[in-house]
Amino acid sequence: MSEFQLALLIGLIITALISARLPRARLWLACGAASFVLSTAYARYGLPHAPAFTLACDAALCLTVYFYGKERWEISGIYRIFQLSVLISLFRLSNIIVDQWIYIVALEILNWAALLLISGTSILDRARAHEVHSDWNWSPHLHRSNISLRKARAQDPFHKVRH
Repeated sequence: MSEFQLALLIGLIITALISARLPRARLWLACGAASFVLSTAYARYGLPHAPAFTLACDAALCLTVYFYGKERWEISGIYRIFQLSVLISLFRLSNIIVDQWIYIVALEILNWAALLLISGTSILDRARAHEVHSDWNWSPHLHRSNISLRKARAQDPFHKVRH
């Protein structure tokens, strides 16, 4: 395990602790970790077309989030992050990204973005739930700003749309 993978594991554990009350956060963390472990193992064993396997893992994760995600943070955040991961793998397969290190760094940035989105959503949700009343009261600004990602998703998945 490299130092970058160890840092990502520590970030995952911290995010899981922070987001204990956020619905489905641990599910997406587990799914993202499984996708990461499977695609990393596939590449480390030197199996052919590792970016295609990574693309397939991330596409499966995208579909899972699409069908089971219920809140804005899942659809506008996690879903989009893993769509970008699929796109980056597609760019690697089509030789738009030719350097392996650029490919790895781009995927790593997206993994950290997912962790930050989940932990940030949880922190924002807790800040809004536990209003602090003091001389400088910042909590009403959170309510007026409409920045909550905990709202229901705008559209249901296509298989649940009622006509």
